[in-house]
Amino acid sequence: MIPLGPRGYFAWSADPAVGLFAVLPLWLLYEGLRLWLAPQDRNGAEVLLLQEIDRLGRYGLAALRIGFAILLYLAARSLVRRNVPWIRVAAVLTLEGTVYGLLLGPSAAAMTSSAVRLLDAGAAWPAGYGLVGNLVGSLGAGIFEELVFRLGLMSLIVWLGMRLVQGSSLPRWVVGIAAVVVSALVFSWFHHLCGEPFDRTRFVFRAMAGVLLGFLMWVRGYGICVYTHTFYDVHYYLTQT
Repeated sequence: MIPLGPRGYFAWSADPAVGLFAVLPLWLLYEGLRLWLAPQDRNGAEVLLLQEIDRLGRYGLAALRIGFAILLYLAARSLVRRNVPWIRVAAVLTLEGTVYGLLLGPSAAAMTSSAVRLLDAGAAWPAGYGLVGNLVGSLGAGIFEELVFRLGLMSLIVWLGMRLVQGSSLPRWVVGIAAVVVSALVFSWFHHLCGEPFDRTRFVFRAMAGVLLGFLMWVRGYGICVYTHTFYDVHYYLTQT
C-alpha cells in the first residue's frame, strides 16, 4: 500500500522528480515509435522547442542533452535520498491520469457547449490520419504541449504576475487564474497557428480543455497532466476516427 498524507501518494505524485520519471517511459515510447514508424511526425510544440534550440548554434542540442542527463541524475538522487517509492507512485499516477483523460473530453465538451451557445457556433471535428500517426501524435501532444503550455508558459506567467502584484492589494489567486486562462487560450490558438483552419468550436473546446488541464497542473502536477492529455487523445482517436 502507498500511504496517504504529507509523505503519501498525493504529495509524492505531484513531486517534480516523480513526474519526470513517470513521464520518461512515455517519452521513450514516443521517440521509439516516431523514429521507427513515423519519422516525419513531430508535435508542433516539439518543433517550436527545437527551433529555439537551433538558435543556440550547433552545440545547442548537445547542451540540452547534457542538461537533461544532469536533471535526471539530480531527480534520481532526490528520490533515493527521500526514499520515495516512485515506481509504485508512477503506476498509480498513470492510472489516475488515464481516468482524468477519459473525463477530460466530456468535461471540456460540456463547457464548450455552454460557451458555443453564447457564440452561436456549430461543432466540427478533425479527421484522423492513420493509427500510427495518431498514436505518435497523442504521445507527442501529451509530453510537449504540457511541457510548453502548462509547465513552461503557466509558470512564466505566474512568475511575472507575482512580481507585478507585489506591494498591491490584488490577491495572488488572481495571478493563478490569469495564468490558467491565458495559457489555455495560447494553447488553443497554437493549433491554428500550426496550420489547422480556424474553427470557433474547436478553438473554444481546446481552450476549455486547457483550463481544465491548467487547474490539474497546479493541483496534481506535470506527470498526471501529461498522462491525462495523452490518454484523452488516444481515447479520442480510437473512438471518434
